[in-house]
Amino acid sequence: LYGAAYKYIDGLNVIPSYFTLAIFPLLSRYAQAGQGNGGRAALLRSYVVALRLLVLVSLPIAILVTFIATPLIAILGGAAYLPGSAIALQLLIWSIPIGFTNSVTQYVLIAVDQQRFLTRAFIIGVVFNVAANLVFIPIFNLYAAAAITGLSELALCITFMFSVYRHVGPLPWGQIAGRPLLAGLGMTASLLGAQRLALPLLAQIALAALIYLVILILSGTFSDPDMQTVRRALPFAGRARR
Repeated sequence: LYGAAYKYIDGLNVIPSYFTLAIFPLLSRYAQAGQGNGGRAALLRSYVVALRLLVLVSLPIAILVTFIATPLIAILGGAAYLPGSAIALQLLIWSIPIGFTNSVTQYVLIAVDQQRFLTRAFIIGVVFNVAANLVFIPIFNLYAAAAITGLSELALCITFMFSVYRHVGPLPWGQIAGRPLLAGLGMTASLLGAQRLALPLLAQIALAALIYLVILILSGTFSDPDMQTVRRALPFAGRARR
């Protein structure tokens, strides 16, 4: 039951994996340039943009999967996996926004030569995960395992952020997550309304995605210089301008 739910998490984790590997050379160059040459400032700015992009992608995924977990599990495993796997997926999916953040953060810390700290951080995460599972799985079964996955990512994230603050700089979390959270609230409201009206599943997804995108646009998410740079770097940007 847990494994069926986790297959979706495994698939989604491809996103931060490829994204992080793509930007790691850039992060490394900025880190090696040093503070005096503006490298650390450029590293922090690039890191913040990376976090913004990952939050923009992961948050709507988490919200949407929370609402459509039952049909997703029904497609994958059938009625025999319901409702257990669907509930587990609803819990597991909220590890995604934190896990995406951790994915790029650990490579930022590697870029600034904090590999030893990473080892200690992962030891803390593993100890927390094993201890919490030993205590709570006998009581709450697979639901404990699903919730602890997200809490383990959170414990790792908090540990990472301690080193990021010391070696990279403070992060503007309002800038990173504020507008996506606002858009996420609008998306949640649209999904609640769509389900109450019993709209078809594809219509619910399309409406939620549209609401999320419209709120982001209206709130100016894509209008600041960093996001405009990202837009120009997209493969289809040149064709769109023409």
